[in-house]
Amino acid sequence: MRVHWVDWLCSGVAAMPCADDQVSAVRRALDLLDAFGIDEPRLSMAELARRVGLPKTSALRLARTLAASGYLVQTEKRDWRLGPSTAWLATRYQMAFDLKGAVRPALHALAQATHRPATFFVREGEARIRLMRVEADADSRAAPVGEQLPLDKGSPGKVILAFLGKRGKLFDDIRQRGYHITIGEARKPFASVSAPVFGVGWSVIGAINISCASEGASEPVLEAYASAVVAAGRSLSSALMRWDDKTVKPPKSYWHP
Repeated sequence: MRVHWVDWLCSGVAAMPCADDQVSAVRRALDLLDAFGIDEPRLSMAELARRVGLPKTSALRLARTLAASGYLVQTEKRDWRLGPSTAWLATRYQMAFDLKGAVRPALHALAQATHRPATFFVREGEARIRLMRVEADADSRAAPVGEQLPLDKGSPGKVILAFLGKRGKLFDDIRQRGYHITIGEARKPFASVSAPVFGVGWSVIGAINISCASEGASEPVLEAYASAVVAAGRSLSSALMRWDDKTVKPPKSYWHP
């Protein structure tokens, strides 16, 4: 008899009724995965249970259920870490936006042209996700791919909001320029220049940007990178929308939604 994956997931969790509480059980499983942090790749079962607010026995059964599908792994020291299935899931998430392998080459080209780290952000609800990043050199400070950041702070988020049609003078100006600069807005140590990236149907799907230390940065300094970032956004949009297809025509005004 074939067992639906939600029923199977629920079967490993004590005191979690499957008939009426399947969504809650799945949410608790996701909470368990989300309990791990960038600086905390391994956690004890006691700490996992505390973070998700479950009895230790229930958290343990849930962890073993996730481990059966490779989403968690128990180490030799008896603590827990994320498993290989989470990496495969993240790769498929990236590929959903990286049609024809276009994003990474665009980031490499931008990083080489500017000698700055280049990043591609996508919008997810009211947040932006760092989907891919290419370092300018071996000494660049790495930023975690997959990190969720506010949509309303920082140049990538402001660019995305502008080309989603958000009203206001700031967003009108961004649409007019085709890029945006922020210094220490989302995070004080960093400054960035961002431009929009469009997908099929001229819907904005994200922003491409370069970043640098905010110390010593100024708008005139960052303005020098704007043309390269805008060109990278246009090139990536072209690749994602396959402008080589003659049936795809850009609108009369490239920047306005």
